[in-house]
Amino acid sequence: MKDKHIIQVSAYYPPHLGGQENAVHDLAGQLAQAGHRVQVLTSSKGSHPAGSKVENDVHVKRMRGLSFGHAPIMPAFPWELYRATKSDSVVHLHIGQAFTPEMVWLVAKLRHFKYVAELHIDFEPSGPVGILLPLYKRLVLNRVLRSADAVIALNEKTLKTIREVYDYTGRAEIMHNGIDEAYFTIARTRKALPRKPPQTLRLLFVGRLSKQKNLGALLQALSMTKRNVYLDVIGDGEERVKLTELITSYGLTNVTIYGRKGRDEVREFYKTCDVLIMPSLYEAQPLVLLEAMAAGLPVIGTNVIGVGEHIKDGGIVVEPTAKGLADGIEQYFTRYDFVQEMVERGRKLAEAFRWHNALKEYEGLYETISAH
Repeated sequence: MKDKHIIQVSAYYPPHLGGQENAVHDLAGQLAQAGHRVQVLTSSKGSHPAGSKVENDVHVKRMRGLSFGHAPIMPAFPWELYRATKSDSVVHLHIGQAFTPEMVWLVAKLRHFKYVAELHIDFEPSGPVGILLPLYKRLVLNRVLRSADAVIALNEKTLKTIREVYDYTGRAEIMHNGIDEAYFTIARTRKALPRKPPQTLRLLFVGRLSKQKNLGALLQALSMTKRNVYLDVIGDGEERVKLTELITSYGLTNVTIYGRKGRDEVREFYKTCDVLIMPSLYEAQPLVLLEAMAAGLPVIGTNVIGVGEHIKDGGIVVEPTAKGLADGIEQYFTRYDFVQEMVERGRKLAEAFRWHNALKEYEGLYETISAH
């Protein structure tokens, strides 16, 4: 199946930083390299100026939008989607915010194209408009999912939600984000760990600064540990001011918040830091975690949906509390003789997520829904 017309719809797209954005970017690029005609329809929020641009053989259309909660409302999006699609087009809708899902659903009714809905995460209320989310899910998102020709989940919990909460009875399956080959070639993957743990443990966090990421508990854990540690935080978000205040209140001088950085810059941290730490309360399928495992970086993660089942025995798994995270840091030192084994197991687990494996699954799904 080559030269299929595939449209990726995502509220945000790089250089706007985030796991979903990076996953969409990588999928679009892989599909284009495989010979498909790929378009991306997205907002210009946190990104390039509005307009059309070809990026790595992918036609990207960025539209101006107004923010409502975390969703960019793009007045031009319904028309651009209508204009871009034909009856044989396949639209891949990436759901992480409101507005784009319901617009795809409405335009599909008019244009009669097939669409795949990927629920990256069953998002939770946040911000002042979060009170409207339960109503939105029941009256809008429910219809979007039930009208899809196929639905993708990234973990078992989300798949169960799709079946039991949204009453979707069609084709639904778990599929995986792919890992860029650049992470498998990072120099540290060819080196064994030093015989002794570092005098100062360099921890790395990469992600949005939101409640979901549970960074407050991590900062508290740093205030509790007796070990010499330093935390590099890469990311930005609504919790940044609060986290800065916590750093001050705990008297922490061993934390740096760098803000947003590009993926090439992040990979440099993967080379030099000692451990990736993921204190999240829940995740879908954290690309950062999989990339770190591919890069040969030891990982500490919480025993929650989307994290623990991906780490398995390829890292240290702890409870999502300050005490649990502090214990994870301690385990790195007390179990150091086994850290190299964890790294090797983690890298083997990451092998299954190489793009040449994941891409076949996506192409097969597009072909299946096109044939019906």
